[in-house]
Amino acid sequence: MSERHASDRMTAAPVGHVLVGMAAPIALGMLSTFLFQIVDTYFVGKLGSAELAALAFSSTAYLVLVSVFMGLSVGVSSVVARAAGSDQGGRANRMATIALGLALVLSVGLCLLARSLISPMFSLLGASEELLPLVGQYMGILYLGFPFLMLGIVGSGAVRAIGITGQTELVFAGAGILNLIFDWLLIFGKGPFPELGLAGAATATVLSFVFIFLGVMAIMRRHGLLGFTGLRSSLVDMREMLAVSVPTISMQVLVPATGMFMAFLLSGYGTTAVAAFGIASRIEALALIGIYAASMSVTPFVARNFGGGEHDRIDDALVFAGKLSVCLGLMLFAGLALLGPWIARIFSDEPEVVRYVTLYFRIVVASYALQGIFSMIVATFNGLQMPGEALRLMVVRTFAMVLPLSLFGSFFGFGWTLAGYAAGSAVAAGYAMRRMRQSQRKWNRPIAATGALAETLRDVRSLLR
Repeated sequence: MSERHASDRMTAAPVGHVLVGMAAPIALGMLSTFLFQIVDTYFVGKLGSAELAALAFSSTAYLVLVSVFMGLSVGVSSVVARAAGSDQGGRANRMATIALGLALVLSVGLCLLARSLISPMFSLLGASEELLPLVGQYMGILYLGFPFLMLGIVGSGAVRAIGITGQTELVFAGAGILNLIFDWLLIFGKGPFPELGLAGAATATVLSFVFIFLGVMAIMRRHGLLGFTGLRSSLVDMREMLAVSVPTISMQVLVPATGMFMAFLLSGYGTTAVAAFGIASRIEALALIGIYAASMSVTPFVARNFGGGEHDRIDDALVFAGKLSVCLGLMLFAGLALLGPWIARIFSDEPEVVRYVTLYFRIVVASYALQGIFSMIVATFNGLQMPGEALRLMVVRTFAMVLPLSLFGSFFGFGWTLAGYAAGSAVAAGYAMRRMRQSQRKWNRPIAATGALAETLRDVRSLLR
Protein backbone atom coordinates (compact mmCIF):
# COMPACT_ATOMS: atom_id res chain seq x y z
CA MET A 1 0.00 0.00 0.00
CA SER A 2 1.39 3.42 -0.99
CA GLU A 3 1.82 6.21 1.53
CA ARG A 4 -0.81 8.38 -0.25
CA HIS A 5 -3.35 5.55 -0.44
CA ALA A 6 -2.86 4.65 3.24
CA SER A 7 -3.30 8.28 4.28
CA ASP A 8 -6.48 8.75 2.16
CA ARG A 9 -7.96 5.52 3.53
CA MET A 10 -7.73 6.88 7.08
CA THR A 11 -10.15 9.70 6.19
CA ALA A 12 -12.45 7.93 3.71
CA ALA A 13 -12.82 4.18 4.35
CA PRO A 14 -15.31 2.78 6.94
CA VAL A 15 -14.07 3.58 10.43
CA GLY A 16 -14.23 0.06 11.80
CA HIS A 17 -12.40 -1.39 8.80
CA VAL A 18 -9.64 1.21 9.08
CA LEU A 19 -9.11 0.72 12.81
CA VAL A 20 -9.07 -3.08 12.56
CA GLY A 21 -6.81 -2.88 9.52
CA MET A 22 -4.37 -0.69 11.45
CA ALA A 23 -4.66 -2.63 14.70
CA ALA A 24 -4.07 -6.10 13.22
CA PRO A 25 -0.45 -5.56 12.09
CA ILE A 26 0.24 -3.51 15.23
CA ALA A 27 -0.98 -6.49 17.27
CA LEU A 28 1.37 -8.76 15.34
CA GLY A 29 4.32 -6.51 16.13
CA MET A 30 3.30 -6.20 19.77
CA LEU A 31 2.88 -9.96 19.95
CA SER A 32 6.51 -10.42 18.99
CA THR A 33 7.58 -7.71 21.46
CA PHE A 34 5.75 -9.34 24.35
CA LEU A 35 6.94 -12.76 23.23
CA PHE A 36 10.44 -11.55 24.16
CA GLN A 37 9.20 -11.58 27.73
CA ILE A 38 7.06 -14.73 27.48
CA VAL A 39 9.85 -16.76 25.90
CA ASP A 40 12.37 -15.46 28.44
CA THR A 41 9.96 -16.34 31.25
CA TYR A 42 9.44 -19.87 29.93
CA PHE A 43 13.13 -20.66 29.50
CA VAL A 44 14.28 -18.87 32.66
CA GLY A 45 11.60 -20.74 34.59
CA LYS A 46 13.60 -23.90 33.85
CA LEU A 47 16.51 -22.39 35.80
CA GLY A 48 14.54 -21.95 39.07
CA SER A 49 12.25 -19.62 41.05
CA ALA A 50 15.14 -17.33 42.07
CA GLU A 51 15.92 -16.62 38.42
CA LEU A 52 12.21 -16.08 37.75
CA ALA A 53 12.00 -13.57 40.60
CA ALA A 54 15.10 -11.76 39.30
CA LEU A 55 13.47 -11.60 35.88
CA ALA A 56 10.28 -10.18 37.43
CA PHE A 57 12.23 -7.35 39.10
CA SER A 58 14.14 -6.74 35.86
CA SER A 59 10.92 -6.53 33.87
CA THR A 60 9.75 -3.53 35.85
CA ALA A 61 12.86 -1.51 34.93
CA TYR A 62 12.62 -2.78 31.34
CA LEU A 63 9.04 -1.57 31.08
CA VAL A 64 9.84 1.85 32.56
CA LEU A 65 12.43 2.52 29.88
CA VAL A 66 10.25 1.11 27.11
CA SER A 67 7.36 3.27 28.33
CA VAL A 68 9.44 6.45 28.07
CA PHE A 69 9.99 5.80 24.40
CA MET A 70 6.50 4.46 23.81
CA GLY A 71 5.34 7.84 25.11
CA LEU A 72 7.68 9.60 22.71
CA SER A 73 6.43 7.32 19.93
CA VAL A 74 2.79 8.20 20.69
CA GLY A 75 3.64 11.92 20.65
CA VAL A 76 5.56 11.58 17.39
CA SER A 77 2.75 9.57 15.83
CA SER A 78 0.22 12.25 16.80
CA VAL A 79 2.13 15.28 15.44
CA VAL A 80 3.36 13.52 12.30
CA ALA A 81 -0.16 12.27 11.52
CA ARG A 82 -1.62 15.73 11.99
CA ALA A 83 1.05 17.27 9.74
CA ALA A 84 0.32 14.63 7.10
CA GLY A 85 -3.41 15.31 7.45
CA SER A 86 -2.76 19.01 6.78
CA ASP A 87 -0.77 18.15 3.61
CA GLN A 88 2.59 19.11 5.19
CA GLY A 89 4.55 16.04 4.13
CA GLY A 90 7.97 17.69 4.35
CA ARG A 91 7.31 18.81 7.89
CA ALA A 92 6.11 15.32 8.85
CA ASN A 93 9.37 13.82 7.55
CA ARG A 94 11.46 16.41 9.40
CA MET A 95 9.62 15.69 12.67
CA ALA A 96 10.30 11.96 12.30
CA THR A 97 14.05 12.59 11.90
CA ILE A 98 14.14 14.97 14.87
CA ALA A 99 12.40 12.34 16.98
CA LEU A 100 15.09 9.77 16.16
CA GLY A 101 17.86 12.16 17.19
CA LEU A 102 16.10 12.92 20.45
CA ALA A 103 15.54 9.19 21.08
CA LEU A 104 19.22 8.45 20.51
CA VAL A 105 20.43 11.04 23.02
CA LEU A 106 17.83 10.10 25.64
CA SER A 107 18.25 6.33 25.34
CA VAL A 108 22.04 6.33 25.58
CA GLY A 109 22.03 8.73 28.53
CA LEU A 110 19.30 6.94 30.47
CA CYS A 111 20.74 3.48 29.89
CA LEU A 112 24.25 4.44 31.00
CA LEU A 113 22.83 6.06 34.13
CA ALA A 114 20.56 3.11 34.93
CA ARG A 115 23.37 0.60 34.37
CA SER A 116 25.53 2.38 36.96
CA LEU A 117 22.69 2.24 39.52
CA ILE A 118 21.56 -1.39 39.21
CA SER A 119 22.29 -2.48 42.80
CA PRO A 120 20.86 0.52 44.70
CA MET A 121 17.83 0.81 42.42
CA PHE A 122 16.77 -2.83 42.70
CA SER A 123 17.53 -2.94 46.42
CA LEU A 124 15.09 -0.07 46.79
CA LEU A 125 12.51 -2.07 44.83
CA GLY A 126 12.78 -4.92 47.32
CA ALA A 127 15.23 -7.32 45.64
CA SER A 128 17.06 -9.45 48.22
CA GLU A 129 20.84 -9.87 48.45
CA GLU A 130 20.39 -13.31 46.88
CA LEU A 131 18.64 -11.85 43.83
CA LEU A 132 20.80 -8.77 43.20
CA PRO A 133 23.64 -10.63 41.40
CA LEU A 134 21.11 -12.32 39.12
CA VAL A 135 19.38 -9.01 38.36
CA GLY A 136 22.74 -7.40 37.60
CA GLN A 137 23.72 -10.27 35.34
CA TYR A 138 20.57 -9.80 33.25
CA MET A 139 20.13 -6.00 33.25
CA GLY A 140 23.84 -5.23 32.81
CA ILE A 141 23.66 -6.73 29.33
CA LEU A 142 20.14 -5.55 28.49
CA TYR A 143 20.90 -1.87 29.19
CA LEU A 144 23.64 -1.95 26.53
CA GLY A 145 21.14 -2.97 23.85
CA PHE A 146 18.21 -0.78 24.84
CA PRO A 147 19.07 2.19 22.54
CA PHE A 148 18.56 -0.05 19.48
CA LEU A 149 15.04 -0.96 20.65
CA MET A 150 14.15 2.63 21.56
CA LEU A 151 15.09 3.93 18.11
CA GLY A 152 13.01 1.15 16.58
CA ILE A 153 9.97 2.00 18.74
CA VAL A 154 10.10 5.73 17.93
CA GLY A 155 10.71 5.05 14.24
CA SER A 156 7.75 2.67 14.03
CA GLY A 157 5.53 5.37 15.55
CA ALA A 158 6.48 7.77 12.75
CA VAL A 159 5.81 5.13 10.09
CA ARG A 160 2.45 4.27 11.67
CA ALA A 161 1.45 7.95 11.52
CA ILE A 162 1.36 7.92 7.71
CA GLY A 163 -0.84 4.82 7.68
CA ILE A 164 1.89 2.20 7.07
CA THR A 165 1.61 -0.49 9.74
CA GLY A 166 2.34 -3.94 8.34
CA GLN A 167 6.00 -3.47 7.43
CA THR A 168 7.36 -2.42 10.83
CA GLU A 169 5.26 -5.03 12.58
CA LEU A 170 6.79 -7.77 10.40
CA VAL A 171 10.21 -6.57 11.56
CA PHE A 172 9.13 -6.91 15.20
CA ALA A 173 7.73 -10.37 14.46
CA GLY A 174 11.03 -11.42 12.91
CA ALA A 175 12.84 -10.15 15.99
CA GLY A 176 10.61 -12.30 18.18
CA ILE A 177 11.57 -15.41 16.23
CA LEU A 178 15.24 -14.47 16.46
CA ASN A 179 14.91 -14.05 20.23
CA LEU A 180 13.29 -17.47 20.57
CA ILE A 181 16.09 -19.20 18.67
CA PHE A 182 18.96 -17.53 20.52
CA ASP A 183 17.27 -17.92 23.91
CA TRP A 184 17.34 -21.70 23.44
CA LEU A 185 20.90 -21.66 22.12
CA LEU A 186 22.47 -19.32 24.69
CA ILE A 187 20.59 -20.11 27.90
CA PHE A 188 21.25 -23.85 27.71
CA GLY A 189 24.42 -23.88 25.57
CA LYS A 190 23.20 -25.80 22.54
CA GLY A 191 25.61 -26.71 19.73
CA PRO A 192 28.74 -24.51 19.61
CA PHE A 193 27.21 -21.86 21.89
CA PRO A 194 28.21 -21.48 25.57
CA GLU A 195 25.73 -22.12 28.39
CA LEU A 196 25.12 -18.58 29.73
CA GLY A 197 21.93 -19.05 31.75
CA LEU A 198 20.27 -15.73 32.60
CA ALA A 199 22.98 -13.80 30.72
CA GLY A 200 22.11 -15.83 27.62
CA ALA A 201 18.50 -14.65 27.81
CA ALA A 202 19.69 -11.04 27.94
CA THR A 203 22.12 -11.53 25.04
CA ALA A 204 19.42 -13.09 22.85
CA THR A 205 17.11 -10.16 23.55
CA VAL A 206 19.81 -7.61 22.66
CA LEU A 207 20.40 -9.36 19.31
CA SER A 208 16.69 -9.02 18.55
CA PHE A 209 16.84 -5.30 19.45
CA VAL A 210 19.59 -4.76 16.86
CA PHE A 211 17.46 -6.55 14.27
CA ILE A 212 14.52 -4.22 15.04
CA PHE A 213 16.70 -1.12 14.69
CA LEU A 214 18.09 -2.14 11.30
CA GLY A 215 14.68 -3.13 9.94
CA VAL A 216 12.81 0.00 11.05
CA MET A 217 15.53 2.34 9.75
CA ALA A 218 15.34 0.64 6.34
CA ILE A 219 11.55 1.16 6.25
CA MET A 220 11.84 4.82 7.26
CA ARG A 221 14.39 5.42 4.52
CA ARG A 222 12.17 3.69 1.97
CA HIS A 223 9.24 6.00 2.78
CA GLY A 224 11.34 9.17 2.87
CA LEU A 225 11.03 9.74 6.62
CA LEU A 226 14.74 10.44 7.12
CA GLY A 227 16.00 13.93 6.31
CA PHE A 228 17.11 17.18 7.90
CA THR A 229 16.21 20.62 6.52
CA GLY A 230 16.94 23.86 8.36
CA LEU A 231 17.91 24.42 11.99
CA ARG A 232 15.33 27.10 12.76
CA SER A 233 12.35 25.16 11.41
CA SER A 234 13.64 22.02 13.14
CA LEU A 235 13.71 23.80 16.50
CA VAL A 236 10.12 24.95 16.02
CA ASP A 237 9.06 21.42 15.15
CA MET A 238 10.91 20.00 18.15
CA ARG A 239 9.07 22.36 20.51
CA GLU A 240 5.72 21.29 19.10
CA MET A 241 6.65 17.63 19.28
CA LEU A 242 7.85 17.91 22.88
CA ALA A 243 4.67 19.77 23.86
CA VAL A 244 2.78 16.60 22.94
CA SER A 245 5.44 14.01 23.79
CA VAL A 246 6.39 15.11 27.32
CA PRO A 247 2.88 14.51 28.71
CA THR A 248 2.58 11.21 26.80
CA ILE A 249 5.97 10.08 28.13
CA SER A 250 4.94 10.96 31.69
CA MET A 251 1.67 9.12 31.14
CA GLN A 252 3.33 5.97 29.77
CA VAL A 253 5.88 5.83 32.60
CA LEU A 254 3.08 5.70 35.18
CA VAL A 255 2.04 2.24 33.92
CA PRO A 256 5.29 0.37 34.75
CA ALA A 257 5.77 2.58 37.80
CA THR A 258 2.51 1.09 39.06
CA GLY A 259 3.91 -2.37 38.27
CA MET A 260 7.04 -1.58 40.27
CA PHE A 261 4.91 -0.51 43.22
CA MET A 262 2.87 -3.72 42.96
CA ALA A 263 6.07 -5.80 42.89
CA PHE A 264 7.23 -3.94 46.00
CA LEU A 265 3.94 -4.65 47.81
CA LEU A 266 3.91 -8.32 46.79
CA SER A 267 7.57 -8.84 47.76
CA GLY A 268 6.28 -8.86 51.33
CA TYR A 269 4.69 -12.22 50.61
CA GLY A 270 7.98 -13.83 49.53
CA THR A 271 9.93 -14.76 46.41
CA THR A 272 7.16 -17.03 45.10
CA ALA A 273 4.68 -14.12 45.13
CA VAL A 274 7.07 -11.93 43.11
CA ALA A 275 7.75 -14.79 40.69
CA ALA A 276 4.00 -15.33 40.26
CA PHE A 277 3.46 -11.61 39.65
CA GLY A 278 6.19 -11.70 37.00
CA ILE A 279 4.49 -14.60 35.20
CA ALA A 280 0.99 -13.11 35.47
CA SER A 281 2.01 -9.63 34.33
CA ARG A 282 3.76 -11.03 31.24
CA ILE A 283 0.76 -13.18 30.33
CA GLU A 284 -1.42 -10.13 30.94
CA ALA A 285 0.62 -8.05 28.51
CA LEU A 286 0.19 -10.77 25.90
CA ALA A 287 -3.55 -11.09 26.56
CA LEU A 288 -4.15 -7.35 26.26
CA ILE A 289 -2.46 -7.05 22.86
CA GLY A 290 -5.80 -6.59 21.08
CA ILE A 291 -6.79 -3.69 23.33
CA TYR A 292 -3.31 -2.13 23.23
CA ALA A 293 -3.14 -2.38 19.45
CA ALA A 294 -6.58 -0.80 19.04
CA SER A 295 -5.63 2.12 21.29
CA MET A 296 -2.37 2.63 19.39
CA SER A 297 -4.29 2.80 16.12
CA VAL A 298 -6.82 5.26 17.58
CA THR A 299 -4.24 8.01 18.21
CA PRO A 300 -2.96 8.44 14.60
CA PHE A 301 -6.47 7.84 13.24
CA VAL A 302 -7.95 10.60 15.39
CA ALA A 303 -5.02 12.95 14.71
CA ARG A 304 -5.25 12.39 10.95
CA ASN A 305 -9.01 13.04 10.87
CA PHE A 306 -8.68 15.94 13.28
CA GLY A 307 -6.15 17.55 10.94
CA GLY A 308 -8.58 16.99 8.05
CA GLY A 309 -11.64 18.28 9.93
CA GLU A 310 -13.44 14.90 9.88
CA HIS A 311 -14.95 15.16 13.38
CA ASP A 312 -17.83 12.71 12.82
CA ARG A 313 -15.30 9.98 12.05
CA ILE A 314 -13.58 10.68 15.37
CA ASP A 315 -16.90 10.15 17.18
CA ASP A 316 -17.47 6.88 15.31
CA ALA A 317 -13.95 5.71 16.17
CA LEU A 318 -14.44 6.34 19.88
CA VAL A 319 -17.67 4.33 20.01
CA PHE A 320 -16.20 1.48 17.94
CA ALA A 321 -13.05 1.31 20.08
CA GLY A 322 -15.08 1.33 23.27
CA LYS A 323 -17.29 -1.54 22.14
CA LEU A 324 -14.23 -3.48 21.02
CA SER A 325 -12.69 -3.02 24.48
CA VAL A 326 -15.79 -4.34 26.23
CA CYS A 327 -16.02 -7.41 24.00
CA LEU A 328 -12.32 -8.26 24.25
CA GLY A 329 -12.26 -7.65 28.00
CA LEU A 330 -15.17 -10.00 28.66
CA MET A 331 -13.66 -12.73 26.47
CA LEU A 332 -10.31 -12.44 28.27
CA PHE A 333 -11.98 -12.66 31.66
CA ALA A 334 -13.80 -15.85 30.71
CA GLY A 335 -10.70 -17.43 29.15
CA LEU A 336 -8.05 -16.56 31.73
CA ALA A 337 -10.25 -17.22 34.77
CA LEU A 338 -10.86 -20.72 33.42
CA LEU A 339 -7.39 -21.51 32.07
CA GLY A 340 -5.34 -19.72 34.74
CA PRO A 341 -4.04 -22.82 36.60
CA TRP A 342 -3.07 -24.58 33.37
CA ILE A 343 -1.22 -21.50 32.07
CA ALA A 344 0.63 -21.08 35.36
CA ARG A 345 1.90 -24.68 35.27
CA ILE A 346 3.54 -24.05 31.89
CA PHE A 347 5.95 -21.63 33.56
CA SER A 348 6.36 -23.12 37.04
CA ASP A 349 5.58 -26.38 38.82
CA GLU A 350 5.75 -24.83 42.30
CA PRO A 351 2.24 -25.06 43.88
CA GLU A 352 2.49 -21.67 45.59
CA VAL A 353 3.42 -19.90 42.36
CA VAL A 354 0.56 -21.62 40.51
CA ARG A 355 -1.90 -20.59 43.24
CA TYR A 356 -0.85 -16.95 43.13
CA VAL A 357 -1.01 -16.78 39.33
CA THR A 358 -4.47 -18.35 39.32
CA LEU A 359 -5.68 -15.83 41.89
CA TYR A 360 -4.36 -12.98 39.76
CA PHE A 361 -6.29 -14.17 36.72
CA ARG A 362 -9.51 -14.52 38.69
CA ILE A 363 -9.37 -11.05 40.23
CA VAL A 364 -7.48 -8.57 38.06
CA VAL A 365 -8.79 -9.82 34.70
CA ALA A 366 -12.32 -8.82 35.75
CA SER A 367 -11.30 -5.18 35.19
CA TYR A 368 -9.87 -5.63 31.67
CA ALA A 369 -12.96 -4.35 29.81
CA LEU A 370 -12.94 -1.12 31.80
CA GLN A 371 -9.15 -0.82 31.48
CA GLY A 372 -9.66 -1.02 27.72
CA ILE A 373 -12.21 1.80 27.70
CA PHE A 374 -9.80 3.90 29.76
CA SER A 375 -6.99 3.26 27.24
CA MET A 376 -9.20 4.23 24.28
CA ILE A 377 -10.21 7.51 25.92
CA VAL A 378 -6.60 8.38 26.70
CA ALA A 379 -5.60 7.55 23.10
CA THR A 380 -8.39 9.77 21.79
CA PHE A 381 -7.27 12.75 23.85
CA ASN A 382 -3.72 12.26 22.56
CA GLY A 383 -4.99 12.22 18.99
CA LEU A 384 -6.94 15.43 19.62
CA GLN A 385 -3.65 17.11 20.64
CA MET A 386 -4.83 17.22 24.27
CA PRO A 387 -2.00 15.32 25.99
CA GLY A 388 -2.47 17.34 29.16
CA GLU A 389 -5.96 15.91 29.61
CA ALA A 390 -4.67 12.40 28.90
CA LEU A 391 -1.93 12.88 31.49
CA ARG A 392 -4.45 14.15 34.00
CA LEU A 393 -6.45 10.94 33.62
CA MET A 394 -3.34 8.82 34.16
CA VAL A 395 -2.20 10.79 37.21
CA VAL A 396 -5.63 10.55 38.85
CA ARG A 397 -5.85 6.84 38.02
CA THR A 398 -2.42 6.08 39.44
CA PHE A 399 -2.16 8.25 42.54
CA ALA A 400 -5.79 8.71 43.58
CA MET A 401 -7.20 5.29 42.74
CA VAL A 402 -4.93 2.34 41.89
CA LEU A 403 -2.01 2.89 44.28
CA PRO A 404 -4.06 3.83 47.38
CA LEU A 405 -6.52 0.97 46.95
CA SER A 406 -3.72 -1.54 46.28
CA LEU A 407 -1.84 -0.34 49.36
CA PHE A 408 -4.99 -0.59 51.46
CA GLY A 409 -5.62 -4.12 50.21
CA SER A 410 -2.03 -5.18 51.00
CA PHE A 411 -2.79 -4.96 54.72
CA PHE A 412 -5.22 -7.86 54.34
CA GLY A 413 -3.38 -10.27 52.04
CA PHE A 414 -2.20 -11.10 48.52
CA GLY A 415 -5.70 -11.44 47.07
CA TRP A 416 -6.91 -8.19 48.59
CA THR A 417 -3.90 -6.38 47.08
CA LEU A 418 -5.00 -7.57 43.65
CA ALA A 419 -8.61 -6.64 44.39
CA GLY A 420 -7.51 -3.11 45.27
CA TYR A 421 -5.65 -2.85 41.97
CA ALA A 422 -8.67 -4.07 39.98
CA ALA A 423 -11.07 -1.77 41.83
CA GLY A 424 -8.82 1.23 41.21
CA SER A 425 -8.69 0.45 37.49
CA ALA A 426 -12.48 0.18 37.32
CA VAL A 427 -13.10 3.45 39.15
CA ALA A 428 -10.54 5.18 36.91
CA ALA A 429 -12.46 4.06 33.82
CA GLY A 430 -15.62 5.65 35.19
CA TYR A 431 -13.74 8.89 35.81
CA ALA A 432 -12.29 8.85 32.27
CA MET A 433 -15.74 8.33 30.72
CA ARG A 434 -17.05 11.29 32.71
CA ARG A 435 -14.19 13.53 31.50
CA MET A 436 -14.71 12.49 27.88
CA ARG A 437 -18.44 13.16 28.12
CA GLN A 438 -17.76 16.62 29.51
CA SER A 439 -15.44 17.33 26.59
CA GLN A 440 -18.02 16.10 24.08
CA ARG A 441 -20.72 18.29 25.57
CA LYS A 442 -18.40 21.29 25.48
CA TRP A 443 -18.00 20.86 21.72
CA ASN A 444 -21.70 19.94 21.20
CA ARG A 445 -20.88 16.49 19.82
CA PRO A 446 -23.89 14.12 19.44
CA ILE A 447 -21.75 11.26 20.79
CA ALA A 448 -22.18 12.78 24.27
CA ALA A 449 -25.57 11.04 24.44
CA THR A 450 -24.08 7.57 23.83
CA GLY A 451 -21.55 5.30 25.50
CA ALA A 452 -19.53 2.16 24.82
CA LEU A 453 -21.31 0.05 27.44
CA ALA A 454 -24.78 1.12 26.28
CA GLU A 455 -23.85 0.54 22.63
CA THR A 456 -22.49 -2.92 23.42
CA LEU A 457 -25.66 -3.95 25.28
CA ARG A 458 -27.74 -2.66 22.36
CA ASP A 459 -25.68 -4.79 19.96
CA VAL A 460 -26.13 -7.87 22.15
CA ARG A 461 -29.90 -7.35 22.31
CA SER A 462 -30.09 -7.04 18.53
CA LEU A 463 -28.17 -10.31 18.12
CA LEU A 464 -30.55 -12.14 20.47
CA ARG A 465 -33.67 -11.07 18.59
